[in-house]
Amino acid sequence: TTINLYPGGLEKDTADIGRRLSEYLGETILKYQEFDGRACYVFGHAPRRFDGIKKMAEGITECTGRYVPMLSYEPVPIYDDVVWDFTSEALHILLTAPSGGGKSQFLEYLGGMALKRQHRLYVIDAKNSDLGMIFRHAGVPVATNIEEIIQLLTELVREMEKRYSAFSADESGGADFRGKGMQGHFLIFDEILSVLASADKKDKAELERLLGQIALKGRAAGFSLIITAQKLNATDLPKAITEQCQTRIILGGIVSEETFHQTTGMYKKDTISTYRGGVGKGYAVTPKTGGLAYIETPLLPQNPRDCLVLLKELRDRGTPYGEGR
Repeated sequence: TTINLYPGGLEKDTADIGRRLSEYLGETILKYQEFDGRACYVFGHAPRRFDGIKKMAEGITECTGRYVPMLSYEPVPIYDDVVWDFTSEALHILLTAPSGGGKSQFLEYLGGMALKRQHRLYVIDAKNSDLGMIFRHAGVPVATNIEEIIQLLTELVREMEKRYSAFSADESGGADFRGKGMQGHFLIFDEILSVLASADKKDKAELERLLGQIALKGRAAGFSLIITAQKLNATDLPKAITEQCQTRIILGGIVSEETFHQTTGMYKKDTISTYRGGVGKGYAVTPKTGGLAYIETPLLPQNPRDCLVLLKELRDRGTPYGEGR
């Protein structure tokens, strides 16, 4: 059920009207957006979550060899009509979730879909968690200590600059990675705040400088950041990085008002109905949603090892991944 309200300046608290309409209709409010002179409410029952394994395995026929990997720029489906369009201004993701909020499974899904689309994936896992282990065993480069992390970021920035130089020298136009038919480069930086907190002053400054360059210049060259944290305060990350993250996602049942605001740019009251976060459940803000959208991340097996075979399949049967392969 979609209701458009034109208050004409007579009603200031349109959010409260949404809550009352939800009670009257007996339906959950799924989406709420404010426009000039109009408020839009979408009510209904939450759609079913996507099957993450099924989404990643589409097109793969085991043992027959008929799976032909193809470079794709199709947006990655997340929930209902919420997608991750990595060829747009939405390519950088800021994801926050407390421990046990379903972050790792969601990252496995995003990484798997990047591999399925034949793009390059890199992971920073300073905590040596199961997430890094799974991707490492799948053949994805994983950096764990400060030296490795800075080296990886330096190489990515160098490759990004090479692409920009090639774009400038090419007079045929189509100066972006999609127009040139190039692979994207996707970096999952898990628990970024723990890395910055453990780095000395010099290394921290270098990390922020390199990340800032990718955040600012990554779009046309196809370099995407997926940054995660358990909580987020106003001073935790430089604005040069966070302001470029146009896809904002928050998961988990217990989330502070500060973390919710710093992640989404909005407040819990903007959810209109009662906050409905949980394991793999939360809210997303993208340029296309225009406001808060309730989401449930794609379902994956609880044991990350159950995804390993598929991740290796997506990686190994794809285009050559790195030199000498």
